[in-house]
Amino acid sequence: MRLALLIAATLAVVPACEVDCFDDGPLEQAYLDGETAAELENAAVYDEAYAMARALTRADGEREGDLAGYSDGYNAGYHSRDGYGAGYSAAFDLGAYDGSRDVTACDLGRSDGSSEGDAAGHGAGYDAAWSQGWSAGYEEGVSEAQAWCSSSGLAPAASAPADEEEPSNSADSEDLRECRARGYGLMVDLTARSRGLTAGKRDNPEFQAGYRAAYPVAFARGEPVGVDDGYQAGWSAGYAAGYGTGFAAIYDGCYDDAYPEGYDDGFDRGWSSGWADGWSDGWSEGYDDVVCTG
Repeated sequence: MRLALLIAATLAVVPACEVDCFDDGPLEQAYLDGETAAELENAAVYDEAYAMARALTRADGEREGDLAGYSDGYNAGYHSRDGYGAGYSAAFDLGAYDGSRDVTACDLGRSDGSSEGDAAGHGAGYDAAWSQGWSAGYEEGVSEAQAWCSSSGLAPAASAPADEEEPSNSADSEDLRECRARGYGLMVDLTARSRGLTAGKRDNPEFQAGYRAAYPVAFARGEPVGVDDGYQAGWSAGYAAGYGTGFAAIYDGCYDDAYPEGYDDGFDRGWSSGWADGWSDGWSEGYDDVVCTG
């Protein structure tokens, strides 16, 4: 049994018609062509980006240093101990207190507990009763069908099972294109442009001078703004999280109180419906399974 399960799991993850791109023939050549095309493209993109970066001026460096410095300073302030975390901690307890005093929490929990318990109970009762009803209905359907055959002077016989259709297989007609795409996909470098720009800026003294002059000034400008924004965002998030915690404590208690009663009510109704539907389905199948023969 363990071997059969292992074989089944292996077959489930292996494509039915996998293309072999290493056939020592045209498919492998297509794969190599794809690799070559990607390598040439990588080099061209890198060289173009490097040349662009080497042509940048001091003003370009100052502009980029200002943007990067402000962004880094803002983020440092936002996530500092005086930013987001401080605001979150300051508001959480207040939110939890307010959430626990929300008068709608218990009513909503009781309503949801009752309705969801009812739905779960109905499903469980229906499923439990359907199979029993089906068995009883099937026997009665078979009995009635056999009785009809006998009263008609015919003999009951089992019907033959329907023939199963053979699965159809289809073949991939674009193997060359597939292999070339695989080779290209393996070798293409999506970072070629960014690497070229980074290297060109690093090797550009005018750009570096402007960047280094602007960065610290912009960092100092962005940091206090990040602290303020982080505190406010943290306060809002902390209050909301605390409110949800306080609200949930009341909601969950009332939900848990109402769920069992709803489950019991739903189970009883589901049992009645499941038995009736199961009996009807079983009777029909039992009656249809009997074939009268002359």
